[in-house]
Amino acid sequence: MMIKQGTIGYVTLKSDAAKIEALLTKQFDALCLSQCPIIEEIIDTQLFGFTKEVDFAKRIRLISDQEGSKLVNELETRINQLYLEIYQTQAQNEVHRN
Repeated sequence: MMIKQGTIGYVTLKSDAAKIEALLTKQFDALCLSQCPIIEEIIDTQLFGFTKEVDFAKRIRLISDQEGSKLVNELETRINQLYLEIYQTQAQNEVHRN
């Protein structure tokens, strides 16, 4: 029996995804380097850890496979949007400097 989305497991994972997004936003704001290897490592590490957390929740049936995939995809989409926004801002700043 699958537990519904409104359960503590699902809510906790959503909260963790929001924390990862907030962490990355702070890193982008502090470093302002979208192509910095450190940023790439932070993104990869956070996504890897979150994916493992979601996989564990699926294995112990706190969430369904579909819910898990949705959580990971949503986080990846938000990170990609954030990354694109930062990249575009940096490109605009470069144009204005030259």
